[in-house]
Amino acid sequence: MKRIPVWVLPVVLALLQLTTWPGLPYLEREHVSALAAATAVAVTVVASVALLWRRTAPVAVTGVIVVALTVGEWGLPTDALSAIGGADVIALYGVAVLRSQRATLLTVLGLIGWQCALVAATDELGADYPAAVALLVAFYVTVVALGRARHRWHADRARAAAELAEAEDRRSRAADTERHRLARELHDVTAHHLTSIVVIASAAQRIGASRPELVAEARDFAARTGRETLAALHRLVALLQRPDVGPDAAGPRLEELAEGFRRLGQRVTVTAGAEPAPAVAEAAYGIAREALTNTLRYAPGATVTVALQDVPGGVDLTVTDDGAATADGTVADRLGSGRGLTGMRERAEALGGSLEAGPRSAGGWQVRALLPAVPSPAAATGRRPGADRLIDAAVLLLALVGPVVALLILLGERYLTPGQAPLAVLLIIAHAAPLMWRRDRPWIVLAAAVGTTWLWPALVAVGVLSLTHGWIAGLSLGVEVLAVHAVARYGREPVLSWLSMLAVLVTAIPALTLILVLDPPADDAGESPAFLLVVMILFAGVPLGSWVLGAWLTGFLVRRRRERDRLRQNHAVAALTAWAVAEAGAERARVAAGLRAAVLRDTAVVAEAADRGDLDQVLRSARAALDGMRGLLNDLREAPAADPADHGRTPQPTLAALPDLADRWRANGRTVTLEVTGAGRALGPDVDLSAYRVVELLLAGDTGPVTVRVDLTADPLRIRVTPMPTDPGGEVAAGLRARLAAVGGALTTGASPEITLPNGEVTSSQPA
Repeated sequence: MKRIPVWVLPVVLALLQLTTWPGLPYLEREHVSALAAATAVAVTVVASVALLWRRTAPVAVTGVIVVALTVGEWGLPTDALSAIGGADVIALYGVAVLRSQRATLLTVLGLIGWQCALVAATDELGADYPAAVALLVAFYVTVVALGRARHRWHADRARAAAELAEAEDRRSRAADTERHRLARELHDVTAHHLTSIVVIASAAQRIGASRPELVAEARDFAARTGRETLAALHRLVALLQRPDVGPDAAGPRLEELAEGFRRLGQRVTVTAGAEPAPAVAEAAYGIAREALTNTLRYAPGATVTVALQDVPGGVDLTVTDDGAATADGTVADRLGSGRGLTGMRERAEALGGSLEAGPRSAGGWQVRALLPAVPSPAAATGRRPGADRLIDAAVLLLALVGPVVALLILLGERYLTPGQAPLAVLLIIAHAAPLMWRRDRPWIVLAAAVGTTWLWPALVAVGVLSLTHGWIAGLSLGVEVLAVHAVARYGREPVLSWLSMLAVLVTAIPALTLILVLDPPADDAGESPAFLLVVMILFAGVPLGSWVLGAWLTGFLVRRRRERDRLRQNHAVAALTAWAVAEAGAERARVAAGLRAAVLRDTAVVAEAADRGDLDQVLRSARAALDGMRGLLNDLREAPAADPADHGRTPQPTLAALPDLADRWRANGRTVTLEVTGAGRALGPDVDLSAYRVVELLLAGDTGPVTVRVDLTADPLRIRVTPMPTDPGGEVAAGLRARLAAVGGALTTGASPEITLPNGEVTSSQPA
């Protein structure tokens, strides 16, 4: 919705003021002094011009308007500034919408004090002064409540935009994030196995002439470890093909890890006194594995201590060694890729922890990771609880205005004795106080309001109160009106919220009628209860019914609009999440193909050569596998270079890139059949991109054989994917609908699901 220009309201207000005064008095030939007219014009101009800055400096604007209106009140006749006199209310609304709670509270208190002083100085109200003050407070509180509600609406919109931007950022970084995660997994799964083979085989070659038994042990170790590495790589490839399969929830055990390194000659001691969450346990295992691998490289044969202990707020993992047992570090220097420490730190920081590594003063090396007890979630963005509470307090004060004014008037006219006043105050508070919980328990608040209304006729029946005091009960019905609004706005069953209107009307009107029956006025003495009920329905029920209906409609429509906005936002976030899943799946497919081409073949040769007793081939193949792994890791760690002419952005894919997409899945071992009819036909850029993204999303949703048919000759163009991916959580469907809605497309479900998109140029109302 387009925003109203900032100058419209001040201009309208100024014209209205100058027309009503001094314009109308001049037209009616009333006497208006030149000084008074000049004062009115000056006040109007100052206040109107100040309102032009109400959106950028509302507090300062309020101060200027207060000064101008004060001058006008002292120099002009009563009610001369009836139109421009509302400028302070407009400024206060701006403060409530655009500034903090504290600024709003201080501003409204200042305005209330200013108005109370003006009323006391310019009006002779006498006993009615407290009632006038109560009305002023109610009016300003209502303005503040409306402003803070608008402030909250803006905050919700900003938060929704932030969530959408965050989802878009996750989508844009999905491939990079997946590359870094896979780099850590590849490094952890294979590095220490292949490194240990090279270390042991090289040592056996150097001293094999003097100790031939070591050559046999090295061959056995290479054969066993090569097969273990090959099996681990095959499991990793299988996981890459099935992204829904994750690691063991409990995480691998550190003791089993240590046992593997003990077989390599390291003296490892494990102390595990903590049971962290699965994600934290998995990270601790990965860090410990890399740290132990480093000890094998740089301090073979050293004494190593691994400790996992609970600390306040998390767990403490330390891996400490006492220094290198040999001085020969040539092999280790040549094998190191520089990725170990970075990977360990990334694992810790990904969970909200930290990692330090460095030499010990007593000799050796220490790696220490501080991890949270549970993975730290992203900081929640939301408004402070006080924002809602301030609005609730304003609503409560608004509900108290009517009965408090009636109470003050009755006290001033001596219709309420000092002994009855405390009881009346307690009844008013008991009736209105539940409104503070209208968001959390709206139906209970309504029940409390309806129930406490009957306390008034009960006290009239026992003679404690009289008919005159029924005015307080009648003016307290604003509580019921606000409770109906709360039920419509926050109640659990929106379709049943209309019952709240019926509950108020069938209880409040009989309660007021009963007061008349128990203590009838002199004019109505002897009238039947039925007649009094009809009179009460006509004179109280009809106005109350219109207020109740308005409150219910307002709450219901606001709720409906906000739920629609929230659903639209959730669909957009789901779509971006689905794209992120698709891009991560494509990256996994690429990595799986790289593993087959660069690592698996040479790793398989390691075990075969060891079984044949060819230690030279073992070394060559192990080093080749490590080189291939290093190249794959470097490729994963480095993001693809963007086209400089595109300002750092990667060009968006189109339907012309579908064959490449299918080839990536085929390289991962999946059977993908692609049939495109009418290839080469020009499409609108939105449709071209969206069609590609739709196919990409559907392919990422499953791993089995699939056939994709794209018909560009039809209008609209048609896409069929057989079979459609399973979608138990609804994420794929949500992503599809959001993407298709952006370009006017549709998803047809049934026995033969089909996606249709318009062929022509489409102007999208949403970002593609």
